[in-house]
Amino acid sequence: MTVYVETDFLLALAKDSDWLEGSAESALVEYDVETSPFSYLELLLARERHEFDYVPLIANLLELVPVGSEAEKQVVLKAVNYYDEGMTPFDAFHAATAETRGTAVLSSERDYDDIEVERVPLEPTDDE
Repeated sequence: MTVYVETDFLLALAKDSDWLEGSAESALVEYDVETSPFSYLELLLARERHEFDYVPLIANLLELVPVGSEAEKQVVLKAVNYYDEGMTPFDAFHAATAETRGTAVLSSERDYDDIEVERVPLEPTDDE
């Protein structure tokens, strides 16, 4: 049986000690688990509180707790790299989504100018 898991499941596996760790490990044996990129985004946000070594952690967790498709997996992996390069978690996931979909980002956020994702400026030009 396939079940969808959310961030508390990932945290139970990621943290050194968690009250749900045993239940999560048992569920890995009993069920086919999957999640979404949103859970991995939330895990990045929680990282600041729990101080994970997030790059290998997320790569390993993706093997245990996959997302729905190969494209979603690429979004997570690319987002982690962008986050590691200094982007905010949300901007990293937006950039990774646009890159994976092969589209530009319409935004005023200039962090996109420093990566491989094309940014279409949202801010007004001098002509406007």
